[in-house]
Amino acid sequence: MRLAPQLASVWLATCGPLAAIAADDVPANAVVDRVAFLEVDEPNRVYLDFAPEGSEPLRLELDTGATHAVMTPLAARAAGVSVRPLKQDAYRRKTRLGRDLQFYVDTLSSDTGSRTGWEYGLVGGDFLKQYVVEIDFASRAVRFLDPRRYSLLEVQPQDGEALLVLRDSPRPILPIQIGGHELPVLADTGQPWPIQLSGKAAKEVGVDVDSLPVWRAIRTTLGNVEARVYVAPDVSIGGFHFANVPVLVTPKGSYNISGETSDSAIGYDLLAQFLVRFDYQGRRMLLRKTGDRVVFYGVDYALERETGVFLQPWPTGSRVIAVMPDSPAAKLGLRARDFITRDAPAATPESILREIQSGERVNVKRDVDGVTTDVALEASPAKP
Repeated sequence: MRLAPQLASVWLATCGPLAAIAADDVPANAVVDRVAFLEVDEPNRVYLDFAPEGSEPLRLELDTGATHAVMTPLAARAAGVSVRPLKQDAYRRKTRLGRDLQFYVDTLSSDTGSRTGWEYGLVGGDFLKQYVVEIDFASRAVRFLDPRRYSLLEVQPQDGEALLVLRDSPRPILPIQIGGHELPVLADTGQPWPIQLSGKAAKEVGVDVDSLPVWRAIRTTLGNVEARVYVAPDVSIGGFHFANVPVLVTPKGSYNISGETSDSAIGYDLLAQFLVRFDYQGRRMLLRKTGDRVVFYGVDYALERETGVFLQPWPTGSRVIAVMPDSPAAKLGLRARDFITRDAPAATPESILREIQSGERVNVKRDVDGVTTDVALEASPAKP
């Protein structure tokens, strides 16, 4: 499927992934602030403290997939907001960037908690569009740049960079290619996995959605939606190529990630292979290649695929989020929602996967009739 000329973004420049990385080209006086990622339990989230120095923390997820800044009631109260159930207009807080943040508190279903049980605070395009936003995933920091002093309209891409035109939208929408087919997708830092396609979009690139294995329900701000797994043999963004990329397909869509993209997006795992700059006013996006790993929740996907288990890293171990049928993980007896504790401080999800792959004993914590129970899993001895 090709986009109509009036809808398609244009690749302005692209260079090979092994080209040299350009030095910092941002004038010092264009940097409004540099904010480090907050350390949070859940992986693949860009949380920042937007509070001015000396003020009560204002911890929000930087979510390029969101249009507005919004908080759930409990998250708002944690930030010192006095939540008023009948208030319909925006709240306001000062930020470290010198610009007030206007945000809404979602009290439609309740003023004491979220409708899904997931408490969050998001900052989206309405606030971010006042800046050129640079996300350096490798350094785990975000720079907010003054668009009057730095604009991607005036940048010539260097080796290892690509400059893309975005659609005129409060959210960054760009084309990617999957198996040679072009699709418009949302660049969504609030989505932790590499790519998500609606059933409609997947069919447009030739995927037999009905034949895909069911993965699990995935969480959105409006509830859970069914997801299936597809492995894309080739994905291209800005001329940079990735092979065998895991794609979550939501057959019925995902509560309108974006009406302009048929509920399809690229997320943290793919974006994290670049230093990314979003110029909302100039409708440009710069990608600077910094890695070429195909990962899922930051974990080596090739190893997950061989082992048949998807892991979500946590500070004290790894949670099993899905197990594929007839895989080494399934034969070992692993189940979704098992928690594999670290047996050593240096243990990583990859080392856990290698243990599973080799049939070594794995200790998990499992919910058994509402009670967290320690379970030791060992491979069954081979039959003579």
